Amino acid sequence: MSENRIVVSVQLSLDGRTAGPAGELDWFAVKDELHEHFVTEHSQAGAFMYGRRTYEGMAAYWPTADQDPDNDPWLIEYSKVWKSMPKAVFSRTLTSAEWDTTVLRDVAALDAFRARATGDLYLLGSGRMITELTAAELVDEFQLYVHPSVLGRGPSLLEGLSRRLDLELVDSQTFDRAVTKLTYHRAQ
Repeated sequence: MSENRIVVSVQLSLDGRTAGPAGELDWFAVKDELHEHFVTEHSQAGAFMYGRRTYEGMAAYWPTADQDPDNDPWLIEYSKVWKSMPKAVFSRTLTSAEWDTTVLRDVAALDAFRARATGDLYLLGSGRMITELTAAELVDEFQLYVHPSVLGRGPSLLEGLSRRLDLELVDSQTFDRAVTKLTYHRAQ
């Protein structure tokens, strides 16, 4: 295992969907305990990574979330974590990105970014990139946050992965009596 692990951190519905049929994310059950967990967990990362669409959504919200006095204190804290964290976005169309973000054209470009990181690289959301990095056997840990919603349709986690992947459950936690975090490593 590399010194800087790649950790997938993704929200899932009970039926394994990463978004609703129209891309909606309004089913996330993120309350105080889970907000606190994300601030603590993600502040220890070495870098965040995203696919282009997820990055654009994050970059549209987090840079100013700490300036809204009506925001929950955990949102304000996470905004500070997000802004200070080095980031990478996988994109073939972006030529540049703000907020300490490196544009990576493909998975092959990841090595140099990974070598500069000072801790684990968290791939947040970004279903296509999760599948691509998993297929390349680069993911060291999966953190799956299972929410109490059944969506019926929408993209699934690891959609398009064409081979078997065996994992080992190494931890589980429950937050706010709603969301269960399941942590898996690749089976040895």
